Amino acid sequence: MVETTDTRLPVLFWVISIALLLWGLGGASIYIAYFIETPEEFAETAEIVAKRQAYADYVASIPFWAIAVGIVAAVTRLLGAIGLLLRRAWALPLYIVSVVFFLVALYRAFILANVASVMSGPHIAVELL
Repeated sequence: MVETTDTRLPVLFWVISIALLLWGLGGASIYIAYFIETPEEFAETAEIVAKRQAYADYVASIPFWAIAVGIVAAVTRLLGAIGLLLRRAWALPLYIVSVVFFLVALYRAFILANVASVMSGPHIAVELL
């Protein structure tokens, strides 16, 4: 009698992988918006109308290096998700790079630039995602 082993991955793996892919696509779309939208259009996402101009000013003042850091974080997150779906070993190193660059971007935004002063609580939560 020949025994066969089931090599299928658990459903949870696929659910998490697809969720990470969607998260990566969302992050990438934010940085695409930096090159397509004006700061004023970008500020329309601010929930508190009174803070929209301050948020537009903040977006307009983001230095190129900070945008580049965010792009690296978003692209490596997206590629890591693709690698995870393809079950490749390089997915984990990409996620590690993504987390490092994401933390640098958060430090610049929340510590150096005090972006929380021009954002509402829910908007901050979306930015963290």
